[in-house]
Amino acid sequence: MTAQPATAPLPEFTSLRPRQQMAMDCALCSARLGAFGRVLGDVRYRGRLFRLWACTPACTPACTPYSRRPR
Repeated sequence: MTAQPATAPLPEFTSLRPRQQMAMDCALCSARLGAFGRVLGDVRYRGRLFRLWACTPACTPACTPYSRRPR
């Protein structure tokens, strides 16, 4: 039996900005994703499936706590 790696909880969908919800910006730090990113996971909101994306590889929940960085 192998141990599963610990995964950080996904951010609360309702606390994300629309650009983060639509995978245009990182769900963790609000940086523009462009052509690069990694999948954080899938969430359901009001019956719809959304895929949350994050910067790669530097952005992690440990180093960027769901900040709303001003533009």
